[in-house]
Amino acid sequence: MKLIIPPRHLMTRTNDEDPVFFHYYPIARIVYRKRLKNTLSLIPQGNKFQNLLEIGYGSGIFLPTLAECAEKVTALDIHPETEAVGKLLDFYHIQSRVDLISGDIMKMPFADSTFDGCVIVSTLENIENSGQAVSEIARVVKPGGDIVISFPVENIITDMLFRIAGEDPRKIHPSNHHYILEYLRKNFTVTRIIHFPSFVPLNWSLYISLHCKNIKPGV
Repeated sequence: MKLIIPPRHLMTRTNDEDPVFFHYYPIARIVYRKRLKNTLSLIPQGNKFQNLLEIGYGSGIFLPTLAECAEKVTALDIHPETEAVGKLLDFYHIQSRVDLISGDIMKMPFADSTFDGCVIVSTLENIENSGQAVSEIARVVKPGGDIVISFPVENIITDMLFRIAGEDPRKIHPSNHHYILEYLRKNFTVTRIIHFPSFVPLNWSLYISLHCKNIKPGV
């Protein structure tokens, strides 16, 4: 399946930290689009999901692609900018198949085992207690369901890039990739991990993506 990148004029920043326009800048877009491509490559193809959850949908840039993977997509984010994202859904004629929900990943407004799949891109690193967030994901996804999660790697290179931009990486990303990986491996069965650039060791890369099954290891 091909990644769909909406025209820039359709995109709206949902808050001051929304990096959506980096998907269109000449150099930055290489990294930002690659993280979406890697995430997409880990989403099982073939049979469509009945109800796919995206957590942290932001500007909605990934929603046109995810709508091709599922009969229904439920998109959750803490921001209230559903009207702006709704215009994007209208453009792709997917508004009837995508529900935009304003809510908190730490206490999601869904019953247990609601979804057969879940996609999360660049969200867990922004949460101080990402372990609790992982437990919530395990709760709302059906046992054996597919979970694809992507997040940045913390190392001297990524720290330097943040500091050049005048940002404190610890404040921007309170949960580092070691912490997130630990909780994912405790709660799910990790089936595949990819990172980029792929020619360097994982801990020296920029971004990591995983496919997991909602099955506790050893069960």
